[in-house]
Amino acid sequence: MTAVSFSTLGDGLTLLAIPWLTSSLTSNTLLVSLVSASMVLPWLLFSLHVGVLIDSVSRKKLLIYSIISRIVLLIILILIILTNKVNIPLLILIAFGLGITKVIYDSTSQTVVPNLVKVEHLEKANGYVMTSRLTMSDVLGRALGGMIIPIGIMLPFTVDLILLIITLPFILLIKAGLTVKQTSERTRISEGISFVLTNPMLKYLSFLGVGITLMFSATLSIQVFFVREILNLDSFGFGILISVSTIGSIIGSQTISFIKNRWGFEKTILISLLIMGLTFGAVGFAKNPYFVMIMYFIGSYFIVIWNVSNLSFRQKVTPNEKLGRVGSVIRLLSWGMNPIGMLFGGSLVTFFEPIIGREFALRIPNLLLGVIFICLTVVLYRLINNLNKNEGWNNLKSESNL
Repeated sequence: MTAVSFSTLGDGLTLLAIPWLTSSLTSNTLLVSLVSASMVLPWLLFSLHVGVLIDSVSRKKLLIYSIISRIVLLIILILIILTNKVNIPLLILIAFGLGITKVIYDSTSQTVVPNLVKVEHLEKANGYVMTSRLTMSDVLGRALGGMIIPIGIMLPFTVDLILLIITLPFILLIKAGLTVKQTSERTRISEGISFVLTNPMLKYLSFLGVGITLMFSATLSIQVFFVREILNLDSFGFGILISVSTIGSIIGSQTISFIKNRWGFEKTILISLLIMGLTFGAVGFAKNPYFVMIMYFIGSYFIVIWNVSNLSFRQKVTPNEKLGRVGSVIRLLSWGMNPIGMLFGGSLVTFFEPIIGREFALRIPNLLLGVIFICLTVVLYRLINNLNKNEGWNNLKSESNL
């Protein structure tokens, strides 16, 4: 937990600082989207292969190598800022490298929880882990980033570097064995894909995740311009906005067990998806930062309810020896859409700006998100109704404590 806290605090600093650094170099939304997309493109390119690695080699070594690689990349970034050599192509390359290390670290760390707790406690355990991530990354990390960016854009990356160095000894204390699979990589990837496709709910949620992540990424890619130009906030205000929304996420992570026990798995994910659409869609109409803050708070609460519900469901129905690969398939179809969504968001604004003006163009990604999420809620409702007619699904729900 300590290692997660330190590394995610640094994540929050860097994730806030890179788009802010990019937006100080250019006002072109498409270029800023390219840099943001390069940070998440590795989820699309390498998720499946990383999943195989997780189920095949020492998970401890994967964590160590990912941290060391991130340290090297941050040193390079700090040096080019110090020497005033920073430019968009270099930022894209470094952001891409940092994205690769994040795929490895996040994917590996996510497979540990099911080995530590009983199945009936997965929601609560995942909620605690997510609380740690959110508190350190999105509340402390981004708020701290917003405060220190005005002092110097290099500071967030320097603090991230120091925190990673502190994290390494904690990772070295982890006891992790080596699991070796003798089958080919293609066979192991196929096993993960096959497992997802043969479980109807996993399959539905995976493909719904494509649309969900695509639209969230579209809004995030232009968020820095929305905050600067429509809400008229500086970097500190941006950090506070994100931090307040993350407080909603933290409350969600602490109440997920209660919500799931009260509503059940199916009702929980339906309500979560609908409210995400209503709140983040409403942001597209807003100009008042306090209203946006409230919408972010509520929407972020249900993002966590949705994510933890999905993660816990996957952990309950997936054998431990396949967790890495099954998780990688899910992440490919969801997080792998991040770069496409970010480019889509930047392209939307670039296309509509000459037609309807920059302000209204910056609102379009959020408005479109609202419409699509409401439509996806209707689709999910119908899929669940059809699934509940299946005796095998009802038996699985009972066996897995859903």
